[in-house]
Amino acid sequence: MATYKCPALGECELGMTGELIERAPGEDLRCPKCATLLELQVQKGTGGKKFKPELIAAVVGAAVLVIGGGSFAYMHSHKSTESAEQASATSASSVAVSEAAPAASTPATAPTVANAGAASSVGIAPTAEDIAKDRQAGDKQLTGGDAAGAETASNRAAAKEMIKVAIADMAQGKLDDAEKELTDAQVRDPKQSLVYYNLGVLRLKQSRTDDALKAFEASFLNGFGYFDAMAKDPDLDAIRHDPRFEALLKKYRPESA
Repeated sequence: MATYKCPALGECELGMTGELIERAPGEDLRCPKCATLLELQVQKGTGGKKFKPELIAAVVGAAVLVIGGGSFAYMHSHKSTESAEQASATSASSVAVSEAAPAASTPATAPTVANAGAASSVGIAPTAEDIAKDRQAGDKQLTGGDAAGAETASNRAAAKEMIKVAIADMAQGKLDDAEKELTDAQVRDPKQSLVYYNLGVLRLKQSRTDDALKAFEASFLNGFGYFDAMAKDPDLDAIRHDPRFEALLKKYRPESA
């Protein structure tokens, strides 16, 4: 029998305790508590030899095929929806309090396409189309027998879902929760530029300007391509005229951006 763990840390009792779950071939590979896809644990077999990576990849690929990657997406999109609803309720209360103010005092800034899915104007979120493309790519690679490629595409999609959740958390002032989501997203997709960009936004909210600048540079180094949206992001107003940030833009921003 193979041994698994629930990866839903902070969301599931089994994920928090790290309890090992045994499953025989053909058995359901979803967590019995939260329905998240279980993660295969590398075990020692007879004679102390570890299972071959090819075998592990094959098992993971089969699990993705059976589950379709839906469990993780459901858990995180469900949390994102709840966070967005709470943020919307908070925003509605603020509007009600300020209804008596002149209309000219209300900003008329419309959300950008890059911010689609975010609970507010905080940070820059991946679009639903970007996430769908990654999931479609994973399905195609899995069908073609490329289990490793399918897992990579699934991780890219999962990381983008985590970014959206982190943005919703930041909008509600839940900075610790946002940091956990971004840290997990970085593990899933270390080259995702929006992970580092939104981590930079988080560091600014934590009054950690030096760390924010390092995060923004990491984002630029990983192919950040949302400079137009960044120019409208009010979260960067605190450093927009900082000589160090201006130097980063001069170094990494394309002339046409």
